[in-house]
Amino acid sequence: MNARKPGSQTGGRRRSRDPAETPDVEIYLGESHGQMRTALRSALRDIRLNVHEDYEECEPLRQALRDGNADMVIVDADLSGGDACSLIQAIRYDKLGPNPFVPVIVTSWDNDAARIRQLIDSGADGLLVKPTSVHAIQSHIDTIIHRRKPFVVTSTYIGPDRRQDPAHTSDIRLIDVPNTLLSKVQGKRIDPVALKNEIARVLKTINGERLKRNAFELSFLIEVILGDYGAGEPVARTGHIVERLRQVVQDTADRLVGTPYEHNNGICQSLLRVAESIASDYRNPASKDIALLKPLSDAVLLSFNPDRSAAEMAQEISNSIDQFKARTLGSNAPA
Repeated sequence: MNARKPGSQTGGRRRSRDPAETPDVEIYLGESHGQMRTALRSALRDIRLNVHEDYEECEPLRQALRDGNADMVIVDADLSGGDACSLIQAIRYDKLGPNPFVPVIVTSWDNDAARIRQLIDSGADGLLVKPTSVHAIQSHIDTIIHRRKPFVVTSTYIGPDRRQDPAHTSDIRLIDVPNTLLSKVQGKRIDPVALKNEIARVLKTINGERLKRNAFELSFLIEVILGDYGAGEPVARTGHIVERLRQVVQDTADRLVGTPYEHNNGICQSLLRVAESIASDYRNPASKDIALLKPLSDAVLLSFNPDRSAAEMAQEISNSIDQFKARTLGSNAPA
C-alpha cells in the first residue's frame, strides 16, 4: 500500500507500533472528528491493538482499502466526502479491496431508527452511536474477534447475521467467513495464498446462495407485477417494482459466469430484455412482455433450485405475497 504523507489533512496517518502491541494488525480508521479519533485510538491501545492508518475523508480511505489488507475498519457514518453505506456494501459485494469479509464497525451521531437500520443493512458487523464509551468500543471489538456472527445472504443483503431471535427458524444458510483479525490476535501467521483461496471458496458459496435467493425474489416480484396489471391500471408502486425486477435480473446475469448455473444465461438475458422493455413504459407495457414474465420466472426458479419441488417453492412465494399484501394494506400504500 502506498504510504501517506504524515500530517496530511485528508490522507492516512500511519501510527508507530509499540512492540507490546499485537503485531501486524491493520486497522483502518475513517473519522472526521479529531477528538473521536483520539478516543478510538486510545480504546484500541488499551486492548493492545493499534490503528494502522486513519483518514478524515472517504476517498483516501477507499484508496487504502483498495490497495491494502485491512483486518478491521472503523468508519464514521458521515465521513466527509462519501457515503459509509455504499463503502461498506462495496466491500461486502467484493468490489472494494481484496477481502469482502473484513470486519467493519460503523459509528454515528444520528440515532434515528431509519438511519440506524440503513447502516446495519449495509453489512456492518457493529454500530456505535456517539458519544460512545471506551467499554462499548472494546466490547464490540471483542465480539468481532471471539464471537463474530456468520454471514447470511439474501437478495438484498450480504453480511453478518443480524437476526435478533435465535429461536426463529429459517432456511437461510449460515456461512463462516475468514477472520484475519482473530488469527492475528491469536498470533497466527497469515498465508496470503491460503487466505486468497479461502476467500474465493467462501465467495463461491455466497454467490450460489445469492443466485438462489434472487430466483425467489424474481418470482415474488413477478407475481406482484402480474397482480397489479391484472387488477387494471398499474399503481404507483408498480414502476418501482418493475425497476427492482430489472436490477435483480441484472445482478443474477452478472453472477452466472463460472458457476454451475452458467447455462441459465440465455433465460436470464431473455428475462432482462423483457424487464427492460416493461420498465421503459410500465404504464403501457406490451402484452407479449407481460405474457412472458411467468414462464421465464418459473424457468429461472426451477433451474436454480433443482433439489426443491415446484409445489414447495410456489407455497413459499405465496406466503411472501400474503405478507407483502398485509404490509401494503397496513401502510396505506397508494392505489
